[in-house]
Formats: sequence, structure tokens, C-alpha cells
Amino acid sequence: MFDGDGPRAAVRLAAAAAAVGGLIWWMNRQRKPSEIGEAELDEEIAKLLPILDELGKSLFFDCTDIAATTKAVNDKIDASNPGIADQLKELWQTRVFERLQKTQADVTARFGCTLEEVVALQERHMGHERVGAHIEGCTAMMYDALAGVLPLLPGDAATEGLTEDKVVEILIESYKLEEKKVKKAMHRARGKQQQVTVQDFDAICTVAKKDATEQALGKAMPELTGRREVFLSALALYLRSSDAFVKRKTKVDDASKPRWDSLFGKPGNGHGSKSKATGA
Repeated sequence: MFDGDGPRAAVRLAAAAAAVGGLIWWMNRQRKPSEIGEAELDEEIAKLLPILDELGKSLFFDCTDIAATTKAVNDKIDASNPGIADQLKELWQTRVFERLQKTQADVTARFGCTLEEVVALQERHMGHERVGAHIEGCTAMMYDALAGVLPLLPGDAATEGLTEDKVVEILIESYKLEEKKVKKAMHRARGKQQQVTVQDFDAICTVAKKDATEQALGKAMPELTGRREVFLSALALYLRSSDAFVKRKTKVDDASKPRWDSLFGKPGNGHGSKSKATGA
């Protein structure tokens, strides 16, 4: 998956696996829970599973964003700095690992735990089906993200009623809503005579894409309101499993995906013809 020196790449991969618990799982997969009471073990599982669910969702959004960015980063490195491409890609991977570690620390803190405490619970309950699925799923997400592949949500591959047709329908609607939201935000900024930097515009697009996807999903399938991760995972699954779906999405993107040249006065002026925001 990585270019360059094999041993160094292996070290980077080991560090990445550790960042999401995969290495811990691999080293301790035969380890049994400590000799504590059954009631206490049940209490620990009840405490651990909601944390892992939230970790999986947060890391999924991170990895979705990373996957969409990685290919562009690597292509730019290869085109502009081929002589030091390996070093620059390792630097990018380091930034990815740091981001994932920070996300884990932030999520566990919201539950009143440290990351180390959650890792210890994972070790003790390695044999629990959902704990093992979480660790395997998060490790797979990380590898996919660094390969530029959209990740799948940890756990089973259920799409919860999101057929290929329904995903395409939601995608088209989300593109329409995203364009309206971005144009409205830009119009509002210009009305206030505010200068919009590239960074500002990317932030506007990120929020617009998130809100548009949530709105389109809630409209098409009210039972999935607020569960954008399920839609994005279904999208990733169909992109992996169906060549016909890949062609459909390409046609939808070409016909409907928002393009922003007109907002900046002339085509191809460096702001990009498409939103850089990710997630759909």
C-alpha cells in the first residue's frame, strides 16, 4: 500500500494499527479476562460498548475525510516533489495517526475515561464479539483511509434499507441542497462585504455538505435522521461491490455535483471546480 522503503513502511503500518487498537488485539488475542466477578465483567461491558460505538463513528468520519484527501495529497507530492516523496508521505501518515489518536482521546474524555483505561478494558474483553468487531473494523478503516479508499462503518455491513437506488436518490438531493447552502453563505458574506479566503470557503463547503447529506437522508428515510454515517458506509460498500454502481455515481457526479467556478468570477482560477469538502 505504501511506496518506498519496506521496513520503514512496516513500522508506519504498525504504528497506525496501534493508533486504533489493532496491534493490541493482535498481541493479546489469546488473553483471557482477569479473574474478577461476572457481575463486574458485565458492568465493564455495559460501560465499554457505548464508548466503542462512539469511537467507531467518530473515527469513521475522520477516515472518510482522510480517504478523500489522501489520494490528492499523494498525487501532489508525486508531481511536485518526487525526490522526497517517501519522506513527505510519511509526514502525511504521521499527521493522520496524530489526528486519529486525538479523536480517540477526545471521545474517551467525553465518557470520563482516559484512552489508556479504554484500551485496558478492550484487552480484558477481547473475546466479546462486539469488542473484537470494533477493533478489527477500526483497523480496517485506517488501512482503507491511507489507501484512499472510503471506509466501512465498524460492525456488520448492514445498509439498513439503503438500496443502491436510494443512495443515488439521496446523493442527487444532497448535491442540490449543498449548492444552495454554499451559494447562500457566500451571498451572505458578500452582502456583509466580508472577504472569503480559500480556508473560509472550504469550511463553508464542509458544513454545507454535512448538513445537506443529513437533510437529504432525513427526507428520504426519516428513520435514519441523524445517522449520516450509515449512508456514507452504504455508499462506500456499493462503490466496492458494484461496478454498475460506480458508473452510476460517476454519471451523477458529472451531472449534479456542485462546481464553484462561477462563485469566483472565472473558471479554473485555483479555488477548484469542485468542493474540497468530503463525506459523500
